[in-house]
Amino acid sequence: MKTLSKLGLAFCACSLSLPALAQFDDSFVFDDSMFDDSSLFETADSQPGHFRFRLSHQSVAHINRHTRAAVGGGTETRARGLENNRSALNIRYQNPFREGWLLQASGQLRGYLPGDYEYNNPTREDWEWRLNELFVQRSGQRNSLAFGRQTIVWGETIGNSVLDVINTTEYRDLTIIDIEDARLNQWLLVWDHFSDHGTWSSFVNLYPEFDPLPVDNSPLFPGSPLRLPHYHRDKPLFELGTRWSRSFTGSDVAVMAARLYENGLRFTPPTDGSNRAIAHINDYMLLGLSANRAIDRLLLTLDMSYSQGVLVDSLTNAFPTLNKGDLLGISAGFEYGISATRLISVGLRFERLQNIERGAAERINDLRLDTRGDLLVRYSHSIMNEEVMLSATFQGQLDGEAGLLNLAADYRINDDWELRSQIILTRADPASTLYFLDQDIRLGLTLSYSF
Repeated sequence: MKTLSKLGLAFCACSLSLPALAQFDDSFVFDDSMFDDSSLFETADSQPGHFRFRLSHQSVAHINRHTRAAVGGGTETRARGLENNRSALNIRYQNPFREGWLLQASGQLRGYLPGDYEYNNPTREDWEWRLNELFVQRSGQRNSLAFGRQTIVWGETIGNSVLDVINTTEYRDLTIIDIEDARLNQWLLVWDHFSDHGTWSSFVNLYPEFDPLPVDNSPLFPGSPLRLPHYHRDKPLFELGTRWSRSFTGSDVAVMAARLYENGLRFTPPTDGSNRAIAHINDYMLLGLSANRAIDRLLLTLDMSYSQGVLVDSLTNAFPTLNKGDLLGISAGFEYGISATRLISVGLRFERLQNIERGAAERINDLRLDTRGDLLVRYSHSIMNEEVMLSATFQGQLDGEAGLLNLAADYRINDDWELRSQIILTRADPASTLYFLDQDIRLGLTLSYSF
C-alpha cells in the first residue's frame, strides 16, 4: 500500500484528483478565450463571419537529465527528449441568428506526432476530437434560458476557488496551469432571472459526467498497477443548483446551494482477485457564499463553501474503505492593476474535513484531515505596444511539498500569427504524491494561426 499511496492513486480509497498543484492541462492549443470577439455580436452586415478557426502546433521537451525516485521503489534516470509534439484545430461558431437568440458551438481536433507521449496510443489512433460547447440561448428583458453543453463558474477567486466545482476538469500535463482551460462542458439547462433585488441563476444537469480517467504514461500519471474502469451507470443521475447574487457600489455578493456529484471517481482495490479496481461515485450537498470588493485598482475576493457528505479515505482492517464527512473550504485573494500594462493576482485556498463518520474505520487516511492549503500567484506585463506579453505563474502547496513555476512569453507577430514560449520548473518532496515531478525542467514552443 505504500507504493500505491506514493503514486497518489485511488487504491487507498482516494480519488484521481491530484493535489491542488496538479491543475494542469495541455489546452493552450485549445484555449477557447482566443476566440473571444465582441464583433461576433454586432449586426449581420458588420460582422466578419460566425466561424473562427485556429491552427496550432505545440512542442514541449523535457530538457534536464537527473536521477529520481522510481515507481515501485528504487531510482531511475529521467531522460531528456520530446514530451509533447502535436497539432490542433479549434473551431468556434457564434450566431445571434435572431433578436434575443444565440447559437454557439466549439470543438477541437488534435493530432499526435512522433515524440508525443500519446503517439501510438491504441485507444486514440494518434488523434482525437472533442465537442466543447453546443448550446442555444434565448434572452429577454428579465429572463434568459440556455440549453446544451456549457460551463457554470461559481466563486470569485479566479483559478483557486473552492466553489468552482460544478463542471468536470481534465489535467493531462504541465503545459498550462490554469484551471479555466481544464474545464469541460456538460449538458445543462440554465435559467437566469434578473430583478431589481438581485439575479437568480439556476441549473439542472440530467447527465452528470466525471473527470476523465488519466492518460497512461502521461507526465502527471506515471502508471497504475490496477486497471481503472469507467463508472457503469445503472440508474439515472442528476445535479441541480441555484444562486442568488446582487451588486452594490464597488462590490458583489452571492449565496448558493446545489446537490452535486463529486467530479472525481473514487477507486478501491478489487475483491474478486482481478486487477480491475472498483469505481465509486458520491452525491453531496454544497452551500456557498462569495463576495468581492473593488477599491481603486484593487479587487478583493472571498469564497466560502460547506460540502456535506463528501467521501473520506480511510482504512478498515488495513483495507481501503470510503467513509463520509463534511468539508469546509475558504478561498481568498486579490487582483491589483499595477499599471495599464501590468497585473498581479494572488489566491489562497484552504480545506479541512469535519464531522467524519468513522464507522468501523480504524484510521482516517485523507490528507484533508489537517488543513490543506495552496497558493496561486500570477503576474503579467504587456510591452512593445501589447505585441509581447510576459507572464509568470506560481502554484504551490503551503506545506512546501510541491511547487510549479511557469514562465511564458507571447509574441503577436501580426493579426493572424502568434508565438508562445514557455519554461516550466517543478519541485516535489520525495514523500509527496507528485514525487515524480521533482527537479523537472521543460521548454515549450507553440505557433498558432487564427483565421
